[in-house]
Amino acid sequence: MEVEKDLEPSDKPWTIFTQQIKRSKQIDNLIIAKPNAISTTDLKSVTKSIVSGMKESYLEHLAVLPIEDLSDSYLSSFARYTDGMPLKDYENALDLVPELVNLVSLADALPLDGSKLPFDLKKIAVRCRGAIYFAPRRFTAVQLPFDCPRSRVLLFHTGRVVGTGCNSPQAAKLAVARALKAIAEDAGVHVAIRRFSVINQVGAIALGARLNCDLFADEHSATAHYDPKSFVGMPWRPMHESICAEVYSTGKANLPGSRRERQLLRSFARIAPELLRYSSKPELAMRFSEQLRKVHRPNCNTRSAPRVEQQTQADASAHVPNALVSLWDDDDEHVRSRKLSGGNRKLIDTSANYEEEQAFGDLFDMF
Repeated sequence: MEVEKDLEPSDKPWTIFTQQIKRSKQIDNLIIAKPNAISTTDLKSVTKSIVSGMKESYLEHLAVLPIEDLSDSYLSSFARYTDGMPLKDYENALDLVPELVNLVSLADALPLDGSKLPFDLKKIAVRCRGAIYFAPRRFTAVQLPFDCPRSRVLLFHTGRVVGTGCNSPQAAKLAVARALKAIAEDAGVHVAIRRFSVINQVGAIALGARLNCDLFADEHSATAHYDPKSFVGMPWRPMHESICAEVYSTGKANLPGSRRERQLLRSFARIAPELLRYSSKPELAMRFSEQLRKVHRPNCNTRSAPRVEQQTQADASAHVPNALVSLWDDDDEHVRSRKLSGGNRKLIDTSANYEEEQAFGDLFDMF
């Protein structure tokens, strides 16, 4: 400390730099197990001090940021941008409006400089900056990534153009236009686009409550499936809807399948009340109208087929004689047995012939 007091202000950065160099060498010696290494206690103390300093600097940064204005008068100024969107169903649940996070577009590229299809993808990949052309035998497309808008455009040798990663149709058109400009300026290949269309949209939403996926899948077994051992999410494809809900127990959901944002909003307004009914906060479903809450609610007349099949199997096993039940108790599938005959595997239904089973049961009781 006394040496630092005697130093001039111009020498302090140099001393700090030399100390950092020595410390880095000591850490290297600790990793490769050499002498003159820093001790683990010193390393932990230095790490804690650095992390605490980063937290303090982050809190200071947050304190300087201006407070976001969320008043009704300020938010109403943006109403003109949502006039054409079907938000009437979300009148009391504006925080449950899904957000468009990904979009897949499709278009056809036609050469304008007299060249013909197919495109020379190797030439385009070599000349275009940032182009990716990896494993052409497996995936015959040149990938053109962009940061603004954040997207990736794929150009196939047949002239098909696929855009991914955008969050709006306008951003997708801009990404395709940037790709055409890059191909024309760098590779000298001038093309035109026709038949631009959006083929898939993916929305995302956080419901703010945990979901009971097991109970939901049992009540909607015809349209939903939940197996946490194979996949942590629960895919649900409600009938007569344009989207498919990929729901997680944390309350987050992905909504693929729509081609327009209006379809996404209208479909999710009918799906959300049923999801919230099986959540940790079922009172959130009351924020939607009664008509929307009853759209996908199961009833006795529309019971799922797998649940009926399980019920009939349970009823059939109830009528099996006690001798047979005790005999096949150790086997989960006590109704069926497999037999190899002549090299061919045949499935024999032992419950098909009840008389033989009864005779076998009587014989078993004799012994």
